[in-house]
Amino acid sequence: MGAVQKLATFVMLGLIGLATVLVWLVADEPNRRRAEAEEKEEVAIERGVETYLRYCVVCHGPAGEGYAEKLPDGSNARVGMPIGGNTEQRLINQTEDPVLREERENAIRKVLHDGRGLMPAWGVENGGELNDEQIEELVLMIQHEDWNHVYNEAIAEYGGYPTPQVAATQAPAAPSEGVAAAVSGYDQLYFEPAELTLAPGAAIELTNAGAGAHNFVVDALGILVDMPPGKTVQYTIPADAAPGTYEFYCNIPGHKEGGMVGTLTISADSAPPAASPSDAPPAGAPPPGEPTVPPAEPTQPPAEGAAPPAAAGAPMEVTVTGYDQLYWDPTDFAVAPGATVSLPNAGVALHNFAVDALGIDVDMPAGETVTAAIPADAAPGTYDYYCNVPGHKEGGMVGTLTVQ
Repeated sequence: MGAVQKLATFVMLGLIGLATVLVWLVADEPNRRRAEAEEKEEVAIERGVETYLRYCVVCHGPAGEGYAEKLPDGSNARVGMPIGGNTEQRLINQTEDPVLREERENAIRKVLHDGRGLMPAWGVENGGELNDEQIEELVLMIQHEDWNHVYNEAIAEYGGYPTPQVAATQAPAAPSEGVAAAVSGYDQLYFEPAELTLAPGAAIELTNAGAGAHNFVVDALGILVDMPPGKTVQYTIPADAAPGTYEFYCNIPGHKEGGMVGTLTISADSAPPAASPSDAPPAGAPPPGEPTVPPAEPTQPPAEGAAPPAAAGAPMEVTVTGYDQLYWDPTDFAVAPGATVSLPNAGVALHNFAVDALGIDVDMPAGETVTAAIPADAAPGTYDYYCNVPGHKEGGMVGTLTVQ
């Protein structure tokens, strides 16, 4: 065989080999693209976990169980909605039904961008901290991630279980010698005390009694003091602070909106008021002082023996709305036997309207309105009603119905 023939043979074999590789690559292209997409998704989910640990874990917890996570005394550990963990909401968020999954995706995305109830708007377009990509990563993480992994990452991040502290049952400890006042910040998103009176140049102690990051900010006085978890720091009010009333707050995203605010009065001739144990809120109670968000209607029935709420003519039609912040509006109402109760669910989670003594048990799908009928033979009297979705009654979603 001549040199030319050998060269031709080599070229031919090379072309055949190249063609074979190209055919294999083309045939395998869908698999390659799928693997590439899965790798990108895994990276995006991991970034979503990092964002969750930075901004969300204080309110929603390391396993995403929110207010379903309980402290040893049975009170709610968190203020956020359940979104993961061993909760019904995780099953809803991670449903295999493609139609429902898309609905949840859109609902989660909207809440992250625009906020809802006590949850602030996180989208940068609404003044929040997160851009579109970060929000999409969070949506992806909430709908796909194994919450056991999130939990373990939270343990590693915080060096232990990030359990919020129980709200104070007595006034904060007296300030150290030479310190005019002591202020504690709690993971339930309030300061104690929420009202301070100090002289210019006064020293204050700031204690973070929780597991999450907090800080003490007074914009008008240029004050911004970080409060590391479990630590106490001292700060001196500027000596040239002008007399007047100032707002202080925590600027960690969502904390001010959740109620972590207070009032600082600068007065050259006024001593700070002494705190007393009787002034402190009970465990799990909202912070004292003027809130920055409208308070929910009371969610506990009146004391035994209290007079039922007045009703004008015992109406035959009443509307009672359920909210994801675990309260009813109104909480107390009166109806006549045979009346119809309209039940809008203003949230994105499942709720329920139950009156055990009257045999009423009506599910309220998210975003829908259903009705419940008061039995025509219902005896006059006062009855408790509540939401029987696990954790909702315990979280305060209860009220009083009076049949007249």
